[in-house]
Amino acid sequence: MRKKKREKFRQIYIWFILLVKRLWRQPAYIVLLALIPILGCAVNIMELGEQNGAAVAICVEEGTWSGQITEALHDLEEESVLRFTFCEDEFEVERSVMKSETDCGFVIAADVARRVMERDWAESITVYETTTSSITGMAKERISGAIFKLYSEQSYEDYMRTCTVRTAEEKAQEKERGKTDEISQEIVDFAMQAYESHLVDGSTFGFRYMSDDPDSQYASDTNVISDSSVFPVKGMFAVIIFISGMCGMLEYDTDRREKRFLRIAPNALTYIVDIWLPTVFVSFAVLICLWISDGIRYGGTEASYGSIISLWSAGMWGAQIGRLFIYQCIVVAYCSILGIFLKRQESVAAAIPILSLGSLVCAPVFVRLATYLPVFTVLEKLFPVTYYLML
Repeated sequence: MRKKKREKFRQIYIWFILLVKRLWRQPAYIVLLALIPILGCAVNIMELGEQNGAAVAICVEEGTWSGQITEALHDLEEESVLRFTFCEDEFEVERSVMKSETDCGFVIAADVARRVMERDWAESITVYETTTSSITGMAKERISGAIFKLYSEQSYEDYMRTCTVRTAEEKAQEKERGKTDEISQEIVDFAMQAYESHLVDGSTFGFRYMSDDPDSQYASDTNVISDSSVFPVKGMFAVIIFISGMCGMLEYDTDRREKRFLRIAPNALTYIVDIWLPTVFVSFAVLICLWISDGIRYGGTEASYGSIISLWSAGMWGAQIGRLFIYQCIVVAYCSILGIFLKRQESVAAAIPILSLGSLVCAPVFVRLATYLPVFTVLEKLFPVTYYLML
């Protein structure tokens, strides 16, 4: 009995080795593996190019809030597609827009602080744009957001100062005026510190949406992929893993017709292994490329080998390997269902480019079309790439 089991394991081992050798002898599979680092580099270069963003000329005239507005706009550049080009005067802004060096331009008046606090802000910012300007509205929102933040801080400080002075007069009329002002200033300083602290720590506001409607705002907010999130590098790699799994379907059709491994394993097991095995080596190449890609992205183009090696912790390696393994299982299940409808090898071969293109278009790889057309919210769920991007 033990001898039969040993012989069975030996046959399975030989079968597995034969499948691996056959896989590595196929030029198409080698080309697929070579595409992974090439596409990874191309998409990374494209992403770095996109990070330059759309140029906006801006002149902040010298005034009370000029330094704070400039600093706020510099901070916005890190998380926005806008790139602000600061000009010396209004003439330079106008010339920059007219020569199409920037998409649009803004001149913020020197007295904007006074006018905003007095609620007389009309025409305090001059806008320059051409008929082809495309991001003027977005730039207006960013600039007005920076100014409104300063307005809210100043209003809060003035309100706290008024409240504390009134309390001091009521409770300490016998105290000297200087001491009262000192106490009031301490209270105001404490209030401003608390304001600045709680403004950014996420503890000030929380939202809950109670609705049974699956299309409600709550369902939208709790979706793993937000309306604006796209994943070019991961998405391209996921498509390649998906293609490798579908190539395994082509191999199984030949194995089934020629009954190559019927004595070693049933057709169902052969089908699963034929799909899964190509995804293993591709996933390993993807894992290495994701690691290097993160090293370049977060360590800079001149990142040292040491910084790249230490970029991922053991937990990060485990998480990435786990996601890729789960995605392999998703691809196997998807291709198994697909095999019910695509019986012939020619049908599978014809479906590979169609499903690959569908994955690139419908899944949030480069653009999430569900943001613009609700029908793509359903269509993106029909492709396994989307589920990998959700992990």
